[in-house]
Amino acid sequence: MVIYSHNNPVMCLTFPSSLKGATSDWFYSLSPHSLHNFADVTEAFLTQYASHQEVKKNSHHLHSIKMRQEDNLKSYINFFQSQLTKISNCDEVISMFTYISVLQVTHPLYKHFLKQNIAKMIEVLSRA
Repeated sequence: MVIYSHNNPVMCLTFPSSLKGATSDWFYSLSPHSLHNFADVTEAFLTQYASHQEVKKNSHHLHSIKMRQEDNLKSYINFFQSQLTKISNCDEVISMFTYISVLQVTHPLYKHFLKQNIAKMIEVLSRA
């Protein structure tokens, strides 16, 4: 489609062929003759689907993750790591210190980490 990016009629005709499933159903449910050029097609598509993107979170999100009393260590680690993947450009030191700080202070691992000189998140996870 890049070759035809300046050819409005070709772009309008080929765009629907790039859609599948619910997106295609949405496109074909639009009122006939409601889109007059590719700019209209682009605007309608972005209006419909731009809000469906998952927003990347920043490292502050990690501070909201707390280990609850009923959590076992394995489930907490899995949850923490799943949340870590949703954060863009998270510094390893920040993730490591946040992981340690949100552990319950009564947890034996919390006390262990405070006594050790750990420099990498991989060390934290391997010791956990």
